[in-house]
Amino acid sequence: MKLDLQFVRSQFPAFSEPTLNGWAFFENAGGSYPCIQFINRLTDFYMKNKVQPYYPYPASMRAGELMDASYKRMAAYLNVEDSEIHFGPFTTQNVYVLENAMRPMWKDGDEIIVSCQDHEANAGAWRRLTDRGLKIVEWHIDRERGLLGLEDLNGL
Repeated sequence: MKLDLQFVRSQFPAFSEPTLNGWAFFENAGGSYPCIQFINRLTDFYMKNKVQPYYPYPASMRAGELMDASYKRMAAYLNVEDSEIHFGPFTTQNVYVLENAMRPMWKDGDEIIVSCQDHEANAGAWRRLTDRGLKIVEWHIDRERGLLGLEDLNGL
């Protein structure tokens, strides 16, 4: 079966926006144009359930149900338990919180390996730990293959 590109593109309203014609967007998730199904669900949520979840009134109870369902869907997608899923404000903030939570476990001079392929949202928080006594080791890509080599980790 051949992928129907015309159908796929029709699911993304940005592809029919005249002011975007001729442009290619290779940004991260925060700057990506979403499909119509996502736009519709988000619009529906913002119009009906953008309230504190789990309070005893219909919009709030529905907001809680939608949040619970999102944890279950993401857990199933990643093949993990619901309790292993955490949604935070944005990737940079999530990694920053994780980095600060983990810092007390490490001693000054401990090393963290950071890939040079990582997005700033991931690598930046870890690199900032050099100011707090940790050593950051850069894992560089293989210039010939353009990939990170697992064999290179042994030398790091």
